[in-house]
Amino acid sequence: MGGMIDLAISNLISPVVLFFAMGLVIALIKAKVEFPNAIGDFITMYLLVAIGLKGGVAIAEAGILSVLPAIIGATVLGIFIPIYCFYILKGMGKFKADDAAALAGHYGSISVVTFIAAATFLTNQNIEYEAFMNGLPAIMEIPAIIVALVLASLAKGRSFKKASTVNSETGADKLDALSEKKSLPQVTKQVVLSKSVILLLGAMIVGYITGPSGMVQVEFFYKELFMGMLSLFMLEMGIVAGSKIHELRKAGVFIVGFGIIIPCINAVLGIIVGGIAGLSIGGATLLGVLAASCSYIVAPAAMRVSLPKANPAMYLGASLGVTLPFNLIFGIPIYYYLATNIMRFF
Repeated sequence: MGGMIDLAISNLISPVVLFFAMGLVIALIKAKVEFPNAIGDFITMYLLVAIGLKGGVAIAEAGILSVLPAIIGATVLGIFIPIYCFYILKGMGKFKADDAAALAGHYGSISVVTFIAAATFLTNQNIEYEAFMNGLPAIMEIPAIIVALVLASLAKGRSFKKASTVNSETGADKLDALSEKKSLPQVTKQVVLSKSVILLLGAMIVGYITGPSGMVQVEFFYKELFMGMLSLFMLEMGIVAGSKIHELRKAGVFIVGFGIIIPCINAVLGIIVGGIAGLSIGGATLLGVLAASCSYIVAPAAMRVSLPKANPAMYLGASLGVTLPFNLIFGIPIYYYLATNIMRFF
């Protein structure tokens, strides 16, 4: 237990967490600090490209066959987690199908920020992990959202078709329930072409094609500047998360408990899958963190369009108000501690 406390303290005083905490405080005291949209978008794109590029280079070095077990494991997690979360929310939580599916999709999908913070934590602790783990976030973004929408469709005995109405806030076409055959290609295209996924996958392909020699040419920009960019991003995320905490009043006590307990369960599942896939303790920790994280970029955009009747206060309050702060401040060292014990059985 002492070891876990030491890890937790080390995590709490890291620049990544402190900048996030700074953002939370700024939001809670209502200080007038905000990032211009253009700068926020640039930093987001930079981090996504950097992660994807490093992942692609690492996959090229390791060989696709050695990475395959981890890819299969990540995909299985992306499918299984939203299924069991959906039935917990619908059964124990008594949520409507749309709300249960939206939340399940968020918790089945992943948070790139949490992944970066976990990788930084491991690096600071001198804990090695497989470099190709940087390529898994893009893979885990996609299946959970599609599964969640299928579950919502099946729960109501209907499926999705593109409706003619347009969302006045987002300008996006709404999806209404009529035809399943048209729904899955539409949803898949929407998710795959989202900024987060397309940049991760695209940069990963570039990294895979160019290999280590290609990374050398851009090493300063994507490696040396990475932590500075990340600190600014964590500051902005803290501000965003702090602004969503009030949504928890609408979400209720059940969501708060769900947003803390479910990530811990998912982390254990991810670590076990990592052990089966032959990952190191560090790699299994990262897979556990990915499983425990909750999307706040791709999933909200997809759910707003595909499940317009789902309450955003529920999924944004849970994702940004509960799970993201919990994972960044407490979860990551807990998941590493769990990994060091669980991986003894592999």
